Amino acid sequence: MTSKERIKRVFQHQEVDRVPLFELTVANPILSMILGRKVEGMLTGESKIASLRANRKGRDARLKLIERNISAMVEAYKKIGFDMLWIRPTEYLTPVEMAMNDFITPNMIFDVTIQEINENTYKIVDEEHGFWSLEQFTPESNTCPTIDDGIHEKGIDELRRYISVLEKRSTALNQFVLDGLEGTRLAIEKGKTEDLYICGCADIAFPTFFPWIATFMEMMHFEPETVHRYMEATNEGTMEILRAQLAMGVDGVIGTNDWCYKTGSLMSPTHFRTFLAPYLKQFVDECHKHGVPYIKHLDGNTMPIIDILVNEVGIDGLHSIEPTAGMDINWVKKTYGDKIVLFGNLDCGNTLVLGKKEDVVKEVKEIISIASPGGGHVFSTSNCIHSAVNPDNFQIMLQTVKEYGTYPIKI
Repeated sequence: MTSKERIKRVFQHQEVDRVPLFELTVANPILSMILGRKVEGMLTGESKIASLRANRKGRDARLKLIERNISAMVEAYKKIGFDMLWIRPTEYLTPVEMAMNDFITPNMIFDVTIQEINENTYKIVDEEHGFWSLEQFTPESNTCPTIDDGIHEKGIDELRRYISVLEKRSTALNQFVLDGLEGTRLAIEKGKTEDLYICGCADIAFPTFFPWIATFMEMMHFEPETVHRYMEATNEGTMEILRAQLAMGVDGVIGTNDWCYKTGSLMSPTHFRTFLAPYLKQFVDECHKHGVPYIKHLDGNTMPIIDILVNEVGIDGLHSIEPTAGMDINWVKKTYGDKIVLFGNLDCGNTLVLGKKEDVVKEVKEIISIASPGGGHVFSTSNCIHSAVNPDNFQIMLQTVKEYGTYPIKI
């Protein structure tokens, strides 16, 4: 059975030959170790700082960065034995917009200058409108967050102005987005020959990781109509990118913006239903029109909103069902296992970092025995293979899944 066939049948909630394997991302130090050469990867500080430096040099450098990393990730995922690969088409475009977010849209991309403050700090400035953000890379933690921006500095008035600008800007696919989509096209082509189920990306542009998130949350209470304007403006742009990926032939789509902490969601279920769910449903419905499943990544405790996601938004899969945040994969399987595919949920924060071999083996076997019978389960961690993961434990996880994940499950 091929990987593509395996995953397609999993979404039909059928038992296959073995439990499929997937990770949302694998940190670049581990990718580099697997391939024996330098790789920046995705969603790491090094990938963002590489994007900053490439975009400063111009389009050719950006395209080379995209081609090098997409090709490397396809090669590494196939070598590891994964069945799926997720590609975010705007990954290497982050420096051309005003701050880090999970998904940026064409109307969020400005003509900017990237100023080097020092070796690891960059200021992104849009001279036309006066928007700016400050990005800082910390090699020790492999992170590069947005540490400040103009909206955070000036408050609600500046956020209102930003939304007004977004509403006036075109959502057409500009050259930056087309360059990012070239990486998706490359992954799809390579996925055909390398047998990988390729997932694209689309999610609402809720500003979880922007410094001005507190200002936005305040506006949800005092100016709900302004929040809806922001969501509508950004959704229009994201929809254009989603349709382009669907036209290219992605096998699935994953939304990876986070709204939950270990203790629960960032907002009440009522606010989630009002301000986020309707906009997320637009993407889910568009995927379903094309016969493509939509998978929602949410680490943290998703219990307050999981029923809305499954029964109102209509997601097809849930990643990553984090056990240390109180998520019980056994309960999720019994409650929603006939409606969604479960992606998870080995603890990558403790077990894969500090655990002994027997700890990893024990947890893998428990998860397979609970989530895999009857199908509808893709084995993955509770988030990703991040930089602190012990490479030996990662290998033990893979070996144990392959050893005990053959159907029929006999653990």
